[in-house]
Amino acid sequence: MNRYRIEFHSNGTGKQPTCLMAPDIQTALVVAEINMAGGSAELWDGDRHLAWLQRQPGTQSAYWRVS
Repeated sequence: MNRYRIEFHSNGTGKQPTCLMAPDIQTALVVAEINMAGGSAELWDGDRHLAWLQRQPGTQSAYWRVS
């Protein structure tokens, strides 16, 4: 059962926000890593907001800012 939801927000590309489901937090973060080159997303557990995710470009590799 998919319990966690990642909601991707527009990163200036003009694309509509996207929502993907995942069975656990680890998989949700992998889904975000694969599908999000930049911009921001929200992590949800059902109706409970868990975190904002923002993809930060780094010099050697990108990193996530979680708040």
